[in-house]
Amino acid sequence: MGNSQDQQTAASLAGFNVYHKHGSSVRANSEVLLQTELKSVHPSDTVTWVEAEDCDFVGFAEAGHAKARLHDGERTYTAIRKYQIPLRSLDEPQGSVADNILFACWDYEWSGRWLTCYKFRWVDNGWQIREYYAIVTEKGDLKDGRCPFAEDLIKTCGTWTQKLHDEVYVYEDGNWEKNKALFNAVSKASWDDVIINPAMKSNLIKDIDSFFNARSTYLEYNIPWKRGVIFHGPPGCGKTISIKALMNTVRQTGVSNLYVKSFKASGCQSDQASIREIFTKARAVAPALLIFEDLDSLITDELRSFFLNEVDGVEDNDGLCIIGSTNHLDRIDTSITKRPSRFDRKYHFKAPAEQERLLYCRYWQKKLQSTPAINFTEEVCQAVAEATEGFTFAYLKELFVQTLLMHVGGHADLAVDYETTASPEGRDKSEKEDEVSTVLSTSLEANTFYQTLRKQMETLAEDLEVENRKDDGDEHHPEDQVERKSEPGKDMIGGDDDQE
Repeated sequence: MGNSQDQQTAASLAGFNVYHKHGSSVRANSEVLLQTELKSVHPSDTVTWVEAEDCDFVGFAEAGHAKARLHDGERTYTAIRKYQIPLRSLDEPQGSVADNILFACWDYEWSGRWLTCYKFRWVDNGWQIREYYAIVTEKGDLKDGRCPFAEDLIKTCGTWTQKLHDEVYVYEDGNWEKNKALFNAVSKASWDDVIINPAMKSNLIKDIDSFFNARSTYLEYNIPWKRGVIFHGPPGCGKTISIKALMNTVRQTGVSNLYVKSFKASGCQSDQASIREIFTKARAVAPALLIFEDLDSLITDELRSFFLNEVDGVEDNDGLCIIGSTNHLDRIDTSITKRPSRFDRKYHFKAPAEQERLLYCRYWQKKLQSTPAINFTEEVCQAVAEATEGFTFAYLKELFVQTLLMHVGGHADLAVDYETTASPEGRDKSEKEDEVSTVLSTSLEANTFYQTLRKQMETLAEDLEVENRKDDGDEHHPEDQVERKSEPGKDMIGGDDDQE
């Protein structure tokens, strides 16, 4: 392809005139009009059109896999400048600006050959955004009406485009998007930060790990290589952080992460169409972890049958591990929770027992060990664990955060003087406050940090009592922390039957 300045200008101007003419007239079929017009601009060459969503030629070049030299003449380059909010304002307080390209033209080099690359973007008559690349190659090397060089470029760039590059697939408003913010949050998650029943944590990690590593075993025994898991239990008991830790673990082994926020889409797209798009994408990028948080809210009565058809895999669901989380297992239809081969693992995230509360206290003790002003002793850990029955991990976290804020703000003196015995004289406490009150040892009595903790424990205990009264209508789940249904080949796949 020619690369002189005059040729660049001519190509850009001709392509722009096509785009301008298209945008200034009544359109019946935009794609047909643009393809026809661009062919007239390049009568001696082959023009191949590609959806930008499938092949990001510019991103491919920016990643170093090709070279793209923009024809940036003011007469042709058309874009809307946009402000991008920073992922973290602490790191990038001013944000950044970028172009939303409507029309552009590049000299493009890949695998030692140069070609011309256009980009077109417009809104069609149905108010849907259309975005295409058109690559122009010499007609002399056609085979069966196609340019082999262009086909190879599309395959290579398309393969790169569909992969995650420090991103997580997020489905929202009827579209899949690659989300770096969620990736950054997930990449910081560690199983060391997940304080739940140790046996349950170990079995959960083994369960997911063995699934993704057992493809050959599933094939050998002719078992569909798919898995459904439900995390259930009250809010603040470790479901979300466990999901993040799982996402971080599997991404390091080449497993794709897909997170579904909502089925709702703007425009005319139905929820059923969204479900279809979600599973189509998951199958395309498998092996994958497909996550539906708040499953009880997502799957309505109207959507249940359609959702289950996709879960059951009318099409091949090999390599899909579907995780659904819920605070209310009883609100999910039994066709989802009880049917074998759908969601056949259920992990119950209960309010932590005393041993888990002690482990969580020690977790914070370790985080604060380099802060000499805080006297966070083992005795404090034991006392807090004993006095916080019914606290979820979210409440325990709030306990430590609020206590630290009081210390940082110099308000530790707000923790009132407490009696050091259980004498009832002059005391008028609620039942929850009585649970917090204990006979203090001399060392705890003198420990300002613990005194502040106790004050916060009383406040949070009152809040917890109010919250529990609101939830009195919820059904209690007496299941074991892990429920399993029998399934063919379970023992051969590496499942551990010794569950707590």
